[in-house]
Amino acid sequence: MPTTVVGYRLGNGTHQATALVTETGRLHLGSGLYGQLGRASRPQMPRGENPVHAGVMDLRSMHTKYTARGYHEVLIPPACVRLQAGEPPLADERGHGADPADPELLGEFAGAAPSKPQKLEDAIYAFYTAIGAPARPRGPVRAPRPAPAALTPRAAELRRLLGNGAQLTGPTHSPFGYSVTADGVRLSSHNGASLHRDDVVELHAALTAWLTLSQAKQVEQEPRKH
Repeated sequence: MPTTVVGYRLGNGTHQATALVTETGRLHLGSGLYGQLGRASRPQMPRGENPVHAGVMDLRSMHTKYTARGYHEVLIPPACVRLQAGEPPLADERGHGADPADPELLGEFAGAAPSKPQKLEDAIYAFYTAIGAPARPRGPVRAPRPAPAALTPRAAELRRLLGNGAQLTGPTHSPFGYSVTADGVRLSSHNGASLHRDDVVELHAALTAWLTLSQAKQVEQEPRKH
């Protein structure tokens, strides 16, 4: 039965090392001289509640270990491949030892894997997607926008007026003046006088209306990513 795998092959100039994980969570390893089939090890069997993710974690770990040992040459870039060579079904009870080594699986992977350069995490994401396993999203995750504060009835009314092109102005009796439009806010003061509380409440509502309106316009003007 065909199986989907993710893996890679690294080299140190004379020796090569191959590692791949199958959709059952088995980790297969192989090593040998350049140009030779090499020796396949008995696979590391699935473990834990999420065996595929555990196997991929080991795949990452092996990549780090190989690189630390001087395997800097990428002979087969990380890739997700659908292979015809299948695996035996997992036993109901694990712990009876690993399956026998499977050089056929490693050999088919080497022959089917594309040569296009690819990052390991991109190959892992493609693998998870192919087998329907949960995967972390690729690329930067945008922080959610803060929800706008609830408007008071007066602020909501003023926002509607601003959206229709109106200009909001301070009371004529006050020595402290202001004007608010959709384009901006202007303040003026005379003789250092203070606003009365009712006037402050009205100014606060006008500023709140303007802030929410300008935020909505900014969101509309931001370029959309496809």
